[in-house]
Amino acid sequence: MFDKKPHFVCLKMAPPRRILRQQLEILMDFLEENKDMSKGLPPGTPVSHQATRQKWAALAKKLNAVQTGALKTPDGWKKYWFEWRHKCRRKAADARRFQSSSDGGPNRFVPLNDLEVRVLELSGKGSVTATMSSSKQLENFMAEDSDSEQNTLDTQVKTPGKMKQSINISKAHTDGDIRSVTPPPKWALELEERRIAAEERMAEALESISGIMRAQEERRSLLEDRVADALSAIAGTVQDLNSGIQDALQHIQQMRVHTNGPTIKEDVFL
Repeated sequence: MFDKKPHFVCLKMAPPRRILRQQLEILMDFLEENKDMSKGLPPGTPVSHQATRQKWAALAKKLNAVQTGALKTPDGWKKYWFEWRHKCRRKAADARRFQSSSDGGPNRFVPLNDLEVRVLELSGKGSVTATMSSSKQLENFMAEDSDSEQNTLDTQVKTPGKMKQSINISKAHTDGDIRSVTPPPKWALELEERRIAAEERMAEALESISGIMRAQEERRSLLEDRVADALSAIAGTVQDLNSGIQDALQHIQQMRVHTNGPTIKEDVFL
């Protein structure tokens, strides 16, 4: 007999899809139109929290529709947004430290790209306009982020020629720049996840309380309607009884008159 040896088949897993620039542009366009989404679940009624979740679901549907792009759940895209925002802030802080130091060479500085500048604008860390140059955008962001270094940044950003060349924004650097940034620390991501989870639990609790209050209000309204119907029925019955008694008294009085007898009033007062 022949020896039967097991055969192992190696299946090569498909590489995970990368997040494309087109997806980042869609993400930024949507968040700029719905700025309330960029800060998580805002304080408010459960209805507003539900509306925010629906917006994230609609955004995830648009992002996942991009061919050859990354596929994520609404919560996955929300988590990616907070991670990306943290990376952009970290990158801007590194740029500020680079410009404030005198020994930093141009090769050690990774310029901010146009999408990262938009992230900083949306998160409230800078205020730039579309007509400004890339170096002017970075200069304004640095001035707003640190008042004590404003005069130093104005001179350092404008004077060196190499610095102006390194800060020029190019769309071709988007994917490489995002991947080259140091990822945020684990504790920051865990803290953000716990905050989002706490807000979602609070929203669910408020929504549950609101549902209970609505149910109690409906039961109270139904009970009031039933009491009103019962009182109306009792009032109608009493009125019918009064009418019957009056008819009976009139009939008895008429019979007494026909027989020339005393009226019922005389019988009562005798």
